[in-house]
Amino acid sequence: MATQVSNVGLAQNAAKASNTFASNLFRVLTEGGSSNNNIFFSPMSISTALAMTFMGVRGETASQMSQVLHFNILEESVLHQSFADLSAQSYYADAPFTLIAANRLFGQKGLDVLATFVDDSKKHYGASMETLDFIGDGEGSRQHINSWVEKQTANRIKDLLAAGSIDDLTCLVLVNAIYFKGAWGTKFKVSNTFSEKFHISVTEDINVPMMHQTDKFNYARDDSVSSSILELPYLKKEMSMFIVLPDQLDGLADVQKKLSQEKIDSWVTEAHMRERSTVIVSLPKFTLEQDFVLNDVLRKMGMNDPFDADKADFSGMTGDKDVFISKVIHKAFLDVNEEGSEAAAITTFKMNWRCLDLPSKNPPEFKADHPFLVFIYDIKSKAVLFMGQLCKPKQ
Repeated sequence: MATQVSNVGLAQNAAKASNTFASNLFRVLTEGGSSNNNIFFSPMSISTALAMTFMGVRGETASQMSQVLHFNILEESVLHQSFADLSAQSYYADAPFTLIAANRLFGQKGLDVLATFVDDSKKHYGASMETLDFIGDGEGSRQHINSWVEKQTANRIKDLLAAGSIDDLTCLVLVNAIYFKGAWGTKFKVSNTFSEKFHISVTEDINVPMMHQTDKFNYARDDSVSSSILELPYLKKEMSMFIVLPDQLDGLADVQKKLSQEKIDSWVTEAHMRERSTVIVSLPKFTLEQDFVLNDVLRKMGMNDPFDADKADFSGMTGDKDVFISKVIHKAFLDVNEEGSEAAAITTFKMNWRCLDLPSKNPPEFKADHPFLVFIYDIKSKAVLFMGQLCKPKQ
C-alpha cells in the first residue's frame, strides 16, 4: 500500500464516497428478511477492491460503477490517488493498534494484462501481480489465495474461496484485505462482566455476558431516529467504535431506513462537539462473522454490466472486452471484549473470461441490551472501516 499521504483532503474525499456507498449498501442489505439479522462488513475493503477494478473499466460499465460507488464526487484525475491516500491513513507512527490493508492480483498464467493496469495497481494500491495456473491447478491456486488471505488477516478470515470456485474460466482474481485490532482507551473490567438479558425482540430474549463501566465518554442524542450515540475510543483516540442504540427494542428499523453518509457525519460531529459526559455503559461481549456474495446486491444498486459477459467492458485491463466479474465475495469478522476489539475483512473479485439534544444532567445510562448499529471509524480520514448491526449475539 501507499506509505505517504500526498493530500489528506483527497483521502477524506475518498472516505466520503466510501461512506456514502456504505450507507446505501447497508440499507439494501437490511431490506426484507435481513432487517433483523446480524450484519457486518467493511465498506473500505469493498470500495477499495472495486476502485482497483475501476482502473480497467470503460464505457457504460464505468458509468454504472461510478454511480453506485459515488466515485463521481471525486475528480477523475485524482480518484486513484485519493484511494491511495485513504489507504495510507492506515499507517500511523507508533499507533497503539494494528491496522493493515493489503491488495493483490492473481492472474492466470499467460494472461495478457496491460502493463499500464499492472503498473497503476502497484502504484496506487500496492497490488502486485502474481501468476497462478488456474487451468492446470485450480485447487492449488485456490488454496494459495486462501493462505494469502489468512496471513493478511491474522488467520481470522479462512477459506475465502470455496472448493471448486476456481475453474477453467477464471482468468483474474483481485483481493483486498483489511485487519484491525485495538485496545479501548478505557478498558472494561472483567470483574464487571456478568450475565444479563439481551432482548432480541419484544417477545424474545437471551442471556449474554454484559460488560459494564461508568466513565466519561462522547455521547449524543439523535431524536430524528430516537437513538443515543456513544463513542468508545481506542487508545490515543485515533480510531473509535460508535454505537447507535435505539430507544425502543424494535427501533433499529428506523435507523436502517434513515442511514446516510450525512447521518454518520452528524453522529460523529455531534459526539465530538459535546463536552464529555459521565455515562453508565453496559455493552455485550459479542462477535460478528459474515460472508456475502455481493453480485445480486450490487446489481440491485445499479451495477449490472460488470457481471454481464456480453456487456462488461474491462478493456483497460486486457485491451479487449474479454473479461467480466463473475463473483464478488466479501467476508468480515468482529470480536468485542473487555480489552478492545478485533476486526478483519476481505473482498475478492473473481473475473472470468440534526436535531441532537444535550444529554441530561444526571448520568445517562447507555444499556445496549437490544439491537443496535455499530461502526468503526478512522478519526483522521473520516472513513468508516467496518459497519454492521448486532441483532442476536451468539450464545
